[in-house]
Amino acid sequence: MLAFQDQVSEPVMATETEAVIARTAAERLHALAEAHQDVTLHIEGSKLAVPLPARAVELMFEVLTAMANGQPVSVVPHRTELSTQQAADYLNVSRPFIIKLIDEGKLPARKVNRHRRINFVDLVAFEKASRKERMRALATLAEIDRELGLE
Repeated sequence: MLAFQDQVSEPVMATETEAVIARTAAERLHALAEAHQDVTLHIEGSKLAVPLPARAVELMFEVLTAMANGQPVSVVPHRTELSTQQAADYLNVSRPFIIKLIDEGKLPARKVNRHRRINFVDLVAFEKASRKERMRALATLAEIDRELGLE
């Protein structure tokens, strides 16, 4: 099933109190997350026990660490489709730039009526490829600097 970004909640920004709780929780989960261990959470005051796979523990640790550091957190399913504006916001670029990328075939998208939709997975892949390309360009520039003695 495909979900649209606006069906996913807004980024969570922890209050100061929540940040303190998140920091404590992250500290307690840190060793388990690094050890890639499955855990069972026992809810205080109840008989409820919740098993969590190791990867979920790692994700919870990442979320709690971000919250503790005052960073906004969003959980977006990879099957999510984004509008061009949402994609632009994610990449911190303009919507016309996203349209240009789509028109040039650099960013896959599909049309829903007259609107374009971009799979989040494709957007993340584009972002990684773009970052890799920028790093190669910087390495090339650094090499040119070394050759010219401009370091």
